[in-house]
Amino acid sequence: MSQMEAISRQQAGALGAYWRMRDLVLYRPVAIFIILCNLIGSVWGFIFWYGQTLLQTPWYMWVFVPDCPLYALLFVIPLALILLGRSRPWINALVAVGLVKYGIWTVFYWVVYWSRTADFNFMSIAMTLTHTGMILEGLFLLSFLRMDWPTVLGVGGWFLLNDWVDYRLGYHPSIPWQVPLAWMQWHTVAVTMVFIFLYVAMASRRRT
Repeated sequence: MSQMEAISRQQAGALGAYWRMRDLVLYRPVAIFIILCNLIGSVWGFIFWYGQTLLQTPWYMWVFVPDCPLYALLFVIPLALILLGRSRPWINALVAVGLVKYGIWTVFYWVVYWSRTADFNFMSIAMTLTHTGMILEGLFLLSFLRMDWPTVLGVGGWFLLNDWVDYRLGYHPSIPWQVPLAWMQWHTVAVTMVFIFLYVAMASRRRT
């Protein structure tokens, strides 16, 4: 087998796995289970992880604080609409970025934390697994996009604003000294830019 054939088979295998994952999520009992898990996880995150922070934050800034539970909760909306045959591509585009972006943020945070402390505690492992699930949910939504320029501008502007609020106004999650703040800041800005470029490419391709 040539190298190109091997690469083609690997790509086909990855795409096949993606579409199988997509079909699994669309199976109604699985979708209902995911919705329940997201609702429970979101409530837990709002209360036990971000509760004290929210009490100390002005109410008009709350939308910028509980990133992961917020987008885990919002995933319920596009998934329900897709199941009902009433998908809204702009909602899918917004929630997909939030799920992938903040899922990656959390996984990256714990990987850096482990590399510097070797503290593989239960909470860190559980959060890594659940936030990997968030990333997969975001990838699922990417197959339901129909990109246009208003969506590109709205979604891109919203997440650039989130990055500015987090790392210029200081509303980012509490980060211990073992995890460099600059690493968290610039990698999350990079994820935002990757999505902006991806959405621009999709909108340009659709127009042509």
